[in-house]
Amino acid sequence: MPNTLPNRYQRYRHYFTGVNNLYKKKQTKVYTGVVLSLITISFFGFFAIRPTLITISGLIKEIKDKKAVVDQMDQKIESLTQAQINYSQIKDDLDLVNQSLPLDPDLSTLVKQLEALARLSSVKIESIRFEKTNLQGEKSNEAQTVNFDLATSGNYQSLKNFLSSLDNLRRIIGIDSFAFKTSTEEETQILILTLNGHAYYLTREE
Repeated sequence: MPNTLPNRYQRYRHYFTGVNNLYKKKQTKVYTGVVLSLITISFFGFFAIRPTLITISGLIKEIKDKKAVVDQMDQKIESLTQAQINYSQIKDDLDLVNQSLPLDPDLSTLVKQLEALARLSSVKIESIRFEKTNLQGEKSNEAQTVNFDLATSGNYQSLKNFLSSLDNLRRIIGIDSFAFKTSTEEETQILILTLNGHAYYLTREE
């Protein structure tokens, strides 16, 4: 019989095999299309977003650099604040520092200080002489000195007190030598203290 079971089996088997092959071919085409689409999108997408990525990278670097600058400024502000605090604590003493070590010879102030000390010690200044000096001071990186000769009169104890008190003078001075001698005026003996010294001062910067 032509329409026997084996013949029908062979015919249906051939039919199903063809359908299966067709399905696989369609599936392959679909996968290939998807893969190619993804590759195309990735390729063009990379070049499309590359400028954006470069811009973002530049902005991140700029932000980091500005943050570093801000941190440095914060440190400087903190240092200036601390310096202001330190200055406020010592500003009342700056005038004493300037009197002790002025920025020029300032001979007039030195004379006033010596006269005040003489009055406190009950002695009289007979003479005071300074060496020739530039009243604005010499330009130098070190402390300068101006030499002077001083003569005072009074009793021994007063002159001794005056000599000892020179260390307490606001102006920083040094005593190189001193001597006591007597002088007679109108049949009266006067004790005189003579000394050679020097006073320190700083110089103004250019």
